[in-house]
Amino acid sequence: MVGVIICTHGNSAPELLKSAEMICGKQENCQTVSFKEGESLEQLKSEISEKISQLKGTVFCLTDLKGGTPFNTLVSLLKSNPEMEIITGVNIPMLLELFINRSQLEKEELLSRITEAGKTGIYRYQDVEPSADDEEF
Repeated sequence: MVGVIICTHGNSAPELLKSAEMICGKQENCQTVSFKEGESLEQLKSEISEKISQLKGTVFCLTDLKGGTPFNTLVSLLKSNPEMEIITGVNIPMLLELFINRSQLEKEELLSRITEAGKTGIYRYQDVEPSADDEEF
């Protein structure tokens, strides 16, 4: 089973995990890291490294923003963790796809599916007025 780290600015990482767990149940082999205001890069790097060491297998690291501090810190840890994958733009559809399929799919297929789920989970609803043909009399 793929290990998962959700690492974001502020408290969104644990809240995203809680929301996903409401839908698909409690998750094992999963950690969250919150980058807090005023926290040093070394503190963040140390916390992420510690959480990675607690996980088994390949680790998927989901973060909020490409180029942000959590993302850049994860990138700096790639040399010491070559089996780690970093995916940005974390959202609930992405997490659900990952949690439901992480013990069944091969790494590349899983990566493809979670990035697609993240994209297709974005939707703009527009209320459409019914046309005269749609109205019942």
